[in-house]
Amino acid sequence: MRTSILLRLTLWNASVLAIILVTFAWAASFTLDRVVQQRAATVVRESARAVAGAILAERRAAAARGEVEEVRGEHEQAVLRELRVGDLDIFITDESEQLMAARQPELTEPTLADAVSEAAVEAAQRQRERDAARPAVVLPPAVRALMTDVRAQREAGALSDSSVVVRQVLLENGPARAALLRVEPDEDDTDEPALLITALRPEQDDVLLLRQVHTAIFFAIPMALLVSIVAGFLLARRSLAPLEAIVARTSSITAANLDDRLAVVNAHDELGRLAQIINDLLGRVGDAFRTQRQFVADASHELRTPIAIIRGEADVTLRRAERTAAEYRESLQVIHGESVRLSRIVDDLFLLARVDAGGQTGHGEALRRDAVDVHELLTDAMRSVRSLADSQSVALTLREPTEGTAALVRGDAALLRRLFLNLLDNALKHAPAGSAITLVPQCGDGLCTVRVADEGPGIPRDQRERIFERFVHGVQERPTVGHVDHTAGAGLGLAIAQAIAQAHGGRIALLDVPRGATFEVSLPLIPTAGDQP
Repeated sequence: MRTSILLRLTLWNASVLAIILVTFAWAASFTLDRVVQQRAATVVRESARAVAGAILAERRAAAARGEVEEVRGEHEQAVLRELRVGDLDIFITDESEQLMAARQPELTEPTLADAVSEAAVEAAQRQRERDAARPAVVLPPAVRALMTDVRAQREAGALSDSSVVVRQVLLENGPARAALLRVEPDEDDTDEPALLITALRPEQDDVLLLRQVHTAIFFAIPMALLVSIVAGFLLARRSLAPLEAIVARTSSITAANLDDRLAVVNAHDELGRLAQIINDLLGRVGDAFRTQRQFVADASHELRTPIAIIRGEADVTLRRAERTAAEYRESLQVIHGESVRLSRIVDDLFLLARVDAGGQTGHGEALRRDAVDVHELLTDAMRSVRSLADSQSVALTLREPTEGTAALVRGDAALLRRLFLNLLDNALKHAPAGSAITLVPQCGDGLCTVRVADEGPGIPRDQRERIFERFVHGVQERPTVGHVDHTAGAGLGLAIAQAIAQAHGGRIALLDVPRGATFEVSLPLIPTAGDQP
């Protein structure tokens, strides 16, 4: 399913936050549960030890005073009355599990020492009467079962006699944490029995606390997620507002308003850089569109001239009822010449389109990448135009390269031959009779350069920047209907040569010379074994 970036950002934010909150809630709940359990275990363990220490101290003090225990468990009960152990239940038994003393918070009576007024004394007396009316304290079955289990483990050697056993037991009113400690009498006090002290702490308060925490977490997580979703949605929408503006503005740009640009609010953030890149792209598209439009207009102009001539000759020939064979021949020669020119323009346009489309030949095939000897290529090109040069009384000179210098480039031999033929043809069109055209090849620093120099009138400075543009005729004027030079080109020769050079990784430059025109072709050489690092 396709979703918007705004929705995806919101969902991702909510999902990540949900994972974090659930993980935190689980960790917090687990940690709190462990802390509560450890605290309860510590309380009952230390309380059992405190009771044991107090009983031993009471026994020693009674022995020092010479007191004799008249009632069994009297000392232990006195200790429980005086010792403050909070809300814990304390049960003291002998090893036969006979209850000797017990303390339960709801059965604790206030002492006369705590009564500082007659009302307090009366309240203490009424508490004794209520306690007397209550049933006797009974050792809970869960505590008795704990004592039996611990005794079995000690007899089996799994537990030592002095260790404190802390476990959870289930009472009638709920779970509780229990600590069981065995207290041995002093060595010189053989009359006192060994005691089993059990400290119980009910867990109802802890369970209530954990339940409240879980309830708070249960309601807090959805609320936090809801707030996060709303805040994330608003924040994402605000952050993506420039992107929406970019989309709306870009969708309104057509071929009719390619000069329009996007507003760059902040050029240093991602959306600002995106807007700047789109503006640069629109600039390049606009330049290409204008170039294409100019190219179409120029091509239409160049094609219109020969077509108009062919149509005019045909109309004139057909308008007259009778014509001589010589007149027909003259008209057909004009039509043939313009047809050849028209065919050459179409072929040149087709070649340019193919090269611009990705380095392809005019037959739709990819450029060949063969090893081509530049000197042989120049020799063959000069041989092809020598008869035309002789007819114009123009001398062709090819300087020999330095001996031992390899002039091998990688490319399509046919296209490279076309490149140099176009340069020679351009030079022959402007070279006066009795002048010379010189080709100077030179190789070095990974490049092969060939200079084609003529002794013609040269190229005016105001036209040098546009000399490689398509349909630029240089110093010649465009032909007009009725005054046609059939040898004149369409202004595509240098443009084709430059396109071929660029398709081979090179370039053509017009050099600044005092006389004539000199074009320099630069092509990358094929690395030889000596050039490898």
